Amino acid sequence: MNWKNWINQEIAFLQNPKNAHLFSLKGHPEFPNLSQLPEEEVLEVLSDFLESEGRVPNLELLLAYAPVYEVTLQKQNLPSIFG
Repeated sequence: MNWKNWINQEIAFLQNPKNAHLFSLKGHPEFPNLSQLPEEEVLEVLSDFLESEGRVPNLELLLAYAPVYEVTLQKQNLPSIFG
């Protein structure tokens, strides 16, 4: 499901763990690094992170934690001042 379609969904839909597999940030302007990765990989990493915190992945939580992953990817791509 395209991220643009989430805007019109009810909160119950976003909080339903059965819909987590629909997570996709392809083409999202605020997540340029995540948009370039395979959708399955992004979903797997974010789901693992949420599960390690004892949370059940759903669209709402995946979207809430996506900025953390995006910043992590940006920092990995920055050149080091030490060369």
